[in-house]
Amino acid sequence: MKKVLLSSLGIIAILGVVGYLFRVPMIDVVKEKITEDMFVDVDDDSFDPGLALGTSFPAINAQYQGRIVSDASEFVADKGMIFVASRSSDW
Repeated sequence: MKKVLLSSLGIIAILGVVGYLFRVPMIDVVKEKITEDMFVDVDDDSFDPGLALGTSFPAINAQYQGRIVSDASEFVADKGMIFVASRSSDW
């Protein structure tokens, strides 16, 4: 019984050392396997996501701090602006 226990502990210790030494390559292999079909090479569908890069932002009609805003340029700083729009669920 002691030989089996010692052998098992030895194998576990060896596997632990090997796993520690090769953890970075193993993590890279797992990440590559998980993400291999995540991206497409060409966007060839007919879906139009919206404005092209560099085009002017269209006029908006929104409320900000109790006032109506129709021009987004006042929110653009020297690093630009990210605009996220969500349709209301209360139609």
